[in-house]
Amino acid sequence: MRETRRGFVMVMAAAACLISAEDGWPRAQYPPTPPPPPQPAETPNPAEIHSNPQAIAAAKRAALQQNEMEFRAAVRSSDQAAREFHNQVNEPATTEVLSIRMVKKTEQIEKLAKMLKNRAKGG
Repeated sequence: MRETRRGFVMVMAAAACLISAEDGWPRAQYPPTPPPPPQPAETPNPAEIHSNPQAIAAAKRAALQQNEMEFRAAVRSSDQAAREFHNQVNEPATTEVLSIRMVKKTEQIEKLAKMLKNRAKGG
């Protein structure tokens, strides 16, 4: 009887070792595949490669002029909003709490400043 118990325990121990080691074998045999290389940011259009470089330069120049006009308009509106806020702050206060109008004006100024920052970065 001892022989059969001992044999049973040995078989169970061997099976447990094989089952626990089995998870490691496939990983060792099959290393993970590396991710594919990233695509380039801009892929040139074959039609544009042989197109007129002067037309491309003119289109870029027009886009830059449009961006500059929009940027200047945003700066003017930001300046106007800041001046309005300055005037609101300098008014005699009836209470010690900021008015909702002032809070909204600061939010508007923050949005304009964030937009200007993104445009200045080229975004």
